Amino acid sequence: MVTVATFSLWLSLYFYVPYLPLRALELGASNTVIGLVIASYSIAQVSLRIPIGVTSDLIGKRKPFAVIALASAALGALWLAYAPTPTQMFFARSVTGIAGAGWVAVSVLYASYFTAEKTGQAMSRLMFLNGLGLVLATFAGGVISELWGTNATFLAGVILGVIGTIFLLLAPEPTLQKTEPYSMQSFFEILKHPLVLVVSIVGITTQFVSFATSFGFVPIYAEQNGATDADIGLITTLMFAMSMIGTLCAVPCAKIFGYRGAIVLAACLIALAAFMLPFTHTFFGIAFSQLLNGFGRGLINAILITLSVIVVAPNKRATAMGIYQALYAIGMLSGPIIAGLVADWSGINTVFFLCTFISLAGIAFTHLTKMPKVA
Repeated sequence: MVTVATFSLWLSLYFYVPYLPLRALELGASNTVIGLVIASYSIAQVSLRIPIGVTSDLIGKRKPFAVIALASAALGALWLAYAPTPTQMFFARSVTGIAGAGWVAVSVLYASYFTAEKTGQAMSRLMFLNGLGLVLATFAGGVISELWGTNATFLAGVILGVIGTIFLLLAPEPTLQKTEPYSMQSFFEILKHPLVLVVSIVGITTQFVSFATSFGFVPIYAEQNGATDADIGLITTLMFAMSMIGTLCAVPCAKIFGYRGAIVLAACLIALAAFMLPFTHTFFGIAFSQLLNGFGRGLINAILITLSVIVVAPNKRATAMGIYQALYAIGMLSGPIIAGLVADWSGINTVFFLCTFISLAGIAFTHLTKMPKVA
């Protein structure tokens, strides 16, 4: 039931993602405003993920927050479908950000069905579900957009949000075994943990690049180079498909290269994908760049989400996950805003070069703490 709900969450949130910047552009938004609309998805995630994680650990429940997440996905998609101005799109997308914030609860709820020794496998499997949902969402969204128009992709998001909510309401929640009392001291210990901080900072750089490029200005760049709605949907689908493969390769890559080596490999692929975009103006060139980006993105996200929770007790993992996801959401918020400003100031190509630098800069942070051995 939680697997179906997880699928539904990402389908609901991503049917329309490739077309969000195009819809805002149609409504008269500038590049800066487009960046703000995209970034609004991150506002609730930055502000709510830590409170959700802490409260979830305090009460020992994940399911109520997960249900709210799915309901918010449906409500936000409905508002986006009928938003008449970029300003209303901003607020509607902020509501879907509440659903994104609830990913803390959904992911830890999923992991709670597994033993502590299988945390890495559970996180890898969860990210695979995430990737598969995004692939199906963007592929189906492209078909839906071509057949019934862009607005239908938002309505599809409403339907899947409702379905996911129903499945979560029916799902049983495992009882947590508390190993020690939870306190605010526990929160600050997790917040100051070197590994949690490092993976969160690397996560910021990764999300900055993703939301500035793939979820931001790559669709606009592709359209400027002659891509149709179906082409843009296919490019995004291919990116997510490779992300899913990258997720599946996370455990074997970590065993071969270690956690740090796998992160470096992924960051280099993401940087290369951004760097090559200004030099290609064809569908195949843009698609190839996004294949590289997708594999690197899936690989690095699976590694980071595993590292964020393996160092804490099971009854405190929602807090660790909340801290990690709240901090990396800073990249989701700042990436499109800064990219929009840069695009208006110096053009979209400059955005891609900036993202190349940001991705490579993330590698340096992996050397600030000792990485655990791969189990």
